[in-house]
Amino acid sequence: MEAKRYFVPTPYGEVSLVFAHKPRDQVTVIIHGAGRRAFQLRSWLAHDVVLAELPGHDVAPMMEGDLSTYAQAYQAALTHVWPDRPVTVVGESLGGLVALQMHGRIIAVDPPLEPTPAVEHELKFGFIADWLKRPLRDNHWNLIDMLDRCVEIICPTRSILPLAAIDRLKDHPLVRLSILEGGHVLLDDNPEAVASILKGRSN
Repeated sequence: MEAKRYFVPTPYGEVSLVFAHKPRDQVTVIIHGAGRRAFQLRSWLAHDVVLAELPGHDVAPMMEGDLSTYAQAYQAALTHVWPDRPVTVVGESLGGLVALQMHGRIIAVDPPLEPTPAVEHELKFGFIADWLKRPLRDNHWNLIDMLDRCVEIICPTRSILPLAAIDRLKDHPLVRLSILEGGHVLLDDNPEAVASILKGRSN
């Protein structure tokens, strides 16, 4: 069945989702990173995932509010389309910061938890909208420090996070950390390994 784009109204704004509309026992959604588009991850549709578009990216409407607002909007959209279904949220980069504020099985892929030279390089030379630069320059360790349930974080061998940050994640009792070969866009660099983690365990 061919995947299509759907616009789902929520109390926080309209959410853009790309998926093949068919019954699902469980829902796996991928939220892409800043400056990317859902259809750049269309190869993942073969894994029967739902691709969520960040506000203001491609044809997704802008949304008032911050990253926590996005998280609430996605959660509301998924509940509206698939009520009472278990949800796995995979967030890439900035999408990982959104995913960490959602419910279900959460997998954040190389989330920019703190400002680093690698993040600053992306902001200067990547296609990042001005309105997203502030959250990417902020410190987001509070999302980890305030965890009340286990989450999974995947960092590539060429992570944007410094070694000290990765060590901090390793030591956190509610973080399951995996290190995979690849760079920051790990969903492109090493999709097989990420898919293996998706299939191999759950909270």
